[in-house]
Formats: sequence, C-alpha cells, structure tokens
Amino acid sequence: MGEWITESVTVFHGRRLPEPARPTGYAALWHRYELAVPLPTRLAAIAQRHRQSATAEWLILTPRHAPEESLAGHLEFALKWEGVNLGVLKRLFGRVPAEEIVAIVRAKPTGVYARRLWFLYEWLTGAELDIPDPGKVRSIPAVDPKHHYVPVDGQLSSRHKVVNNLPGPPEFCPLVRRTPVLDQQREKELSDRARAVIGRTHPDIVARTAAFLLLSDSRASFRIEGEQPSHDRAARWAQTISSAGVIPLSTIELERLQRIVIGDDRFVSLGLRGC
Repeated sequence: MGEWITESVTVFHGRRLPEPARPTGYAALWHRYELAVPLPTRLAAIAQRHRQSATAEWLILTPRHAPEESLAGHLEFALKWEGVNLGVLKRLFGRVPAEEIVAIVRAKPTGVYARRLWFLYEWLTGAELDIPDPGKVRSIPAVDPKHHYVPVDGQLSSRHKVVNNLPGPPEFCPLVRRTPVLDQQREKELSDRARAVIGRTHPDIVARTAAFLLLSDSRASFRIEGEQPSHDRAARWAQTISSAGVIPLSTIELERLQRIVIGDDRFVSLGLRGC
C-alpha cells in the first residue's frame, strides 16, 4: 500500500497535469490504495494558485478546496467534486476494512456524502454495515445529477434515506459523466427533431432509407475486417443485424442467425466453435 501524495506534481502515472498540483480525490485514493482498476478519465488536483481551471482530463481546484489527508477527506472530496466512480469505489471497498467506512459514516451520520458513501458501500458489496438509522433527514440521490446523467427518480432506501437513481444493478451499471459538450448536444433535442422528420415522411421512404443504411453499415463492417463480401452476403448480414433483439439469444437462435449469414453451409461446420 502506498502513501498519500503530499507534494505538487506535473505528471501523475503518465498523465500530464496542466500545472503543478497535488492529485486529490479519486486520484489520491487510487494511488494510496494501489487499486487494480483503470484511472478515471478525468481526475482532480489542488494547485497553489487561487483560481480554478479545467481540462478534459483534469479539474484543478484551489488550496481552500483541499480535503483532509485521510480516507474520509478524499472520499468526501471525490463524491462532492467528481461524482460517483463505481469502479474505483468497488476496488477501494475491497481494500479498506469495513470498520473504517463505519467510522466515517458515524462521524457525520446525517451528512449527504456520508449517507451516499454508506449506501454505495452496501449496494456494491452486498454487506450490511453496523450503522443506526440516520433519523429524520431529507432524502438525497445516490448519484448527484450535476455530475452524471441518471434517471430522474428511483426507489427510496429508507435505511439510508437515499434515492437509488443508479441506471443499473451492481453487476452492470454504466454511468455517463456530464460534460458541456454532451449538455449542448442534449439541448439540440435531436431525437425529437428526428421523430418529427420521420413522422412527416412516407413510411415506404423511411423503410428504404433504413434498408440502405443497414446495408451500407454491413459493407463497412466487412471492410473493417479486410473482407470483400458479395452483395448477397452483405445483404444476408444486414438481414441478420436487422433481426437482432427480436428473439432472446440461445444456442439455437445463434445457429439460426449463422445459417442466414453463411447461406450455403454445405462446406461449413455450423454451430459453436470448439477449442
């Protein structure tokens, strides 16, 4: 296990900082506990000057934002300024004794970030911590919508007074981080505009357009693989892709789709590939 980062650096594990600063939050936790998980795409750090800045890879904050040099300090900083990183938290919870998380939550039992941490620990690990009911407090979302795109509502966990607005179960829960670029694209309401265009277009034209785009996509997929399929084979692949999701996958369904793509199976052994 490593040490906390106490000095400003210009490069952090191969990633250059825009100015000398001390990696904080998830970066500090990742470094200190040597977590076997990829670094988050965007990290945070504390610089010496009193002006915030941001790039695609770094959020640079001022000395007044610096957390206490501890597990509790960096966890609260991460949840407040960086949002929820399930990969880092999952690995961290596997490295830190449960008693340390209990102590953090009990120190601020009604705190927003303590309750969020408590909920996420139990949600990710499936283990229940020895923490009493926080009492009459306002419920909070598990994921702050300022940091991520999440459902507008969710199920309330009365134990934590936390609304579970995570977009999936612990086994598979991809979170999309909010960025100015994505927000700008959302404001264009492209899906509504697309539906409006399709709504005033004759169904036959829409169907022909969809078929053309699907066939073009199929040809492009073959080019990526360095293959030159015949028109019939590309059409069969497009037919297969168009039926995706209609029938639940099974060995029988995969073999059916394989026959459509192969066409002439006289010289091919169909079925799952053996070792």
